[in-house]
Amino acid sequence: MWNAEKTEEILRSREDVGYREFHGKLTNTSYERIGVRVPVLRALAKQIISSGEWREFLSVRPVKYYEHAMLAGIISASVKEPYEDKIQRLKEFSELIDDWAVCDITCSSLKCNDARLFDDMRVFASSDKVWLARIGLVVILGNFAFRERLDEIRETVNGIVAEGYYIDMAVGWLICTVESHSEGAGINLMRTAEISSKVKKIAASKMRDSYRVSEKSKKEAAEIAKEQ
Repeated sequence: MWNAEKTEEILRSREDVGYREFHGKLTNTSYERIGVRVPVLRALAKQIISSGEWREFLSVRPVKYYEHAMLAGIISASVKEPYEDKIQRLKEFSELIDDWAVCDITCSSLKCNDARLFDDMRVFASSDKVWLARIGLVVILGNFAFRERLDEIRETVNGIVAEGYYIDMAVGWLICTVESHSEGAGINLMRTAEISSKVKKIAASKMRDSYRVSEKSKKEAAEIAKEQ
């Protein structure tokens, strides 16, 4: 039977103190850290799912540890279940997120080929809740950042109401990803989407660091970021 004590015991049995110290410098969370590497958490998630006990695990409260939250996110995103249930589960899980890594690892774990996903992630992105909005943006950039989606992506960006660093970073990352897939498309977004100068600078910075963006685009993005 899963409970908070069993969860802590299993996570502590996989503790990596060195990793805890290293990763703690990269993230900012209110959860207590144990120090479990992501590949280890992914393997544990597979075990819990295959055991059939994943629903029981996801119901465990309180969520005290950072790794408990991340493990719950991986399971929520990767378990096979009806589409409507998965979307609702992700929405509910967003309430547990207080850190970019938990959000983004959850998004990268998402297994869903339903045709409705893009539209639902656009709805997520329009939320005034930061982490729900970031889930929407990160899933879109990971799965739908293509030229044929450009108009819808622009509308999505224009409809963002959540604010703050983690939203700005996600939008900049999305624009860079669009450009990496289709030269000129991300530049188009920089010029036409309703984004702040801060987001333009983030997008230009991410393009500068990307091996998949042309030198021409990097130069043009840098010029746009300088415009007032």
